[in-house]
Amino acid sequence: MIIKNGKVLHANRMEIGCDVRTEGKTIRSIGPELKGEYGEEVIDAEGCYVLPGLIDIHTHGLHEVRVDHGDLAEFARLQLGHGITACVPTLAGTLQEDIEVIRKGLKETDHFKRTPNLVGFRPEILYISDASAGSSDSLAPITAENTEALFEAGQGTIRIWDVSPELEGATDFIRWAARNGIVTSMAHSFADVPQIREAVDAGMRLVTHFYDLFPIPEEIDEGVYPEGVTDYINIEDRLTVEIIPDGVHVYPMLVEKSLRCKGMERVVFITDSVPGAGSSPGIYDGLYPGWKLEVTPDRGVRRVSDDLLSGSALTLEKGFFRAVNVYGRSLPQASMLCSGNAARLLGIDRKGYLASGMDADIIIVNPDLELQKVIVAGKPSDPRRP
Repeated sequence: MIIKNGKVLHANRMEIGCDVRTEGKTIRSIGPELKGEYGEEVIDAEGCYVLPGLIDIHTHGLHEVRVDHGDLAEFARLQLGHGITACVPTLAGTLQEDIEVIRKGLKETDHFKRTPNLVGFRPEILYISDASAGSSDSLAPITAENTEALFEAGQGTIRIWDVSPELEGATDFIRWAARNGIVTSMAHSFADVPQIREAVDAGMRLVTHFYDLFPIPEEIDEGVYPEGVTDYINIEDRLTVEIIPDGVHVYPMLVEKSLRCKGMERVVFITDSVPGAGSSPGIYDGLYPGWKLEVTPDRGVRRVSDDLLSGSALTLEKGFFRAVNVYGRSLPQASMLCSGNAARLLGIDRKGYLASGMDADIIIVNPDLELQKVIVAGKPSDPRRP
């Protein structure tokens, strides 16, 4: 396949009139005026941008599908329809429920061979202090037995594992995860700065939905601004932060603060999407049986029982749009926030940017940043909606 006449994000800049040739699942070459070959499919991207596919490392559901209680192959198809060429299905169940979801998902997708845009799992509501909008029934103690049971079920597919650093056994768990190539992420935590620093020294490298569920420091000395954990996280160069850029979870000024403090390389835009994301406002089944969520036009996703924020209705192509049109970032910078930084964090070396030898995971968007074509593992499709 060859994509011709587009403005291609290549070598961290937009190159006008550039072509992209793929062969199988791989990008073969990028350059101007590549000559077509016999039998080659041609996609004309005239007037459009050709960009790396989007990567969402934190997503619980989409439309009416839940990761924990749904069809993982259908979830992957829906994600592809929103330009997500790599994502990490995020789990919110008990230990046994997570094990069953992982086993079932790996079987139905043939270990992701049928769903190349799924790249691993992420247990979130398990080794944390505060379930918040999740279920407290999902919380489990950090033990070698629990860790090994889930790790064995994952068969090497657990990419990220959330943890509260202040819990007993957390530091040893973080060291174990680092040795096994799993990114640990500080989540739902009441940890203080020394506890977070100890976790970072042990190998923790990510912060879950930054600014959400983070304690606000109390003023100890009247008139003296108190330091807090968000201040430390912003200046800790070893930590990457996730941000939900929907304008509901994090005030725009705080997003800008982290983009300046962390630098463009250590911020990842995520969705934390739940059932109802990508759909019209209305009532949807929540993360757990019997729970209901309301998708609202301007207040995000709210739990019907108590009006508490519960994930988001964001899809990542909308997050990309907001990176450019709300947060004022260039297309290359928006691609870093919504693709490249996530790939680097996960150690997925062949994804996140366009170059010869990289995976052929590509999106084509028009000047209004609307999806026109999605290509994953070298196979093109038109974005689809239910």
